[in-house]
Amino acid sequence: MLIYSNGSWVKAEQAVVPFNDQGFLYGDSLFETIRVNHGHAFRLDRHMDRMRSGMDTIHMKGGDLLAEIPEILETYISKNQLDSALTRIIITRGISKGSPWRSESAPALYMTSRPINEPEQWPVKVVFLEEKNYPILRFHPAIKSGNYLGNMIAKKDAEDAGAFEPVFVNRDGYITECAIRNVFFIKNDILLTPSLELGVLPGVIRDTIMELAKKRHLKVRETLIIKGDVQEMDEAFISSTGVGVLPITWEGFQSNYKHSQILREDLYKLFESGESDVT
Repeated sequence: MLIYSNGSWVKAEQAVVPFNDQGFLYGDSLFETIRVNHGHAFRLDRHMDRMRSGMDTIHMKGGDLLAEIPEILETYISKNQLDSALTRIIITRGISKGSPWRSESAPALYMTSRPINEPEQWPVKVVFLEEKNYPILRFHPAIKSGNYLGNMIAKKDAEDAGAFEPVFVNRDGYITECAIRNVFFIKNDILLTPSLELGVLPGVIRDTIMELAKKRHLKVRETLIIKGDVQEMDEAFISSTGVGVLPITWEGFQSNYKHSQILREDLYKLFESGESDVT
């Protein structure tokens, strides 16, 4: 596989990041994971909008570089003959020049990918973890930062506990999101998902699911969900670019996942169609 490394095409095993790149030194970077189906990137414009918003939030220059990404991605897909994959696009603040907090460096761009590996069986188990126990970046508007240490520790803890994914609960007792995915609940034909005001990342698939739900005549609410109320929900699932819609369970929870299955099928039909818009 070829990696795009800030202007160069190199084999994966030969790809390097400069030791003084601020993404390496300080986690000063943003990334997007984009789904490729049949050689086409799904909702690339949405991903680029989110990355642009993140760059504005952290005062990172690079609008010209951002504009080059669609063409570079097309070349990347062609060079690697990708049919189906998860492609990761990373922008760092670049090689540090002067004080890190006043660096005048040019941003650097990297691109890599991995296969789409989805669980063969569902629902998958989740475990609820207290956010305060992990060094998690949480503010509004949320950014997809390369600083993912707290999320990765929580993901490991969840797997050690026999779960597929952790679901975070903040200090006020509200559900926020998972380590690397968004979470949804369904109650009385209403699709519920945590409010972005909690510092939840506005996932591209999250937005797509809400659009699909409205087409299925489900009411959609971005709201505050108390941990103590989850046991009374009718259905629950997590979402991401990689897993799409993935029904979840936890100790004592049962569901027929009626709406979840329909949304899952609708999303995969959209993936397979090569279209990006919900019509």
